[in-house]
Amino acid sequence: MSGEPAGEFFGPPPSPPTADPLPSPYPAAEPGRHRGRRLLVVLVAVAVVVVLAVLAGAALLVVNVVQDRTAPNPAVPSTTTAPTPTQTFEPPGDLRLRDDITSITLSWTDPSGGVVPFVVAGGRAGLQLGAMATLDPGRTSWTVNGLNPRVDYCFTVLAVYSTESYATSGQVCTTREPGPSPS
Repeated sequence: MSGEPAGEFFGPPPSPPTADPLPSPYPAAEPGRHRGRRLLVVLVAVAVVVVLAVLAGAALLVVNVVQDRTAPNPAVPSTTTAPTPTQTFEPPGDLRLRDDITSITLSWTDPSGGVVPFVVAGGRAGLQLGAMATLDPGRTSWTVNGLNPRVDYCFTVLAVYSTESYATSGQVCTTREPGPSPS
């Protein structure tokens, strides 16, 4: 030996060789990045809930208004809400129907000058009408497709002035000739 005392170490023991750590399959997150995504998800969820609530309210309004028109129900108004002395709610005017056998196009005049939205209600003739579409203000026509050519349909349009104030047009129905019976 070269003058070193036996069994003594000089300095720290050598470190074992280390391998480079495996790269992560996921990129390192940037600070605050997930917080922004969470906020976006929350905002989108809130927007969806608001839109669904508005559509549900409009659908309930239509169902209440267009209940079986042959049997009046005094608990549910079948016409417009009583206007205040300074306010009137005009219904959509001149409701027309164009029957193209498997599709029907409705058109009407807008009494509000493009201010109020509309709800189109329809269904098979003789049955209760239901909400089919909610249209943006200014829209004065709507087409429904995929109809049975041997069935008559009826429609009405509501001008929605507020959740409690609306006006219903008259009702229009198809008058189709009965087709041949299937064999």
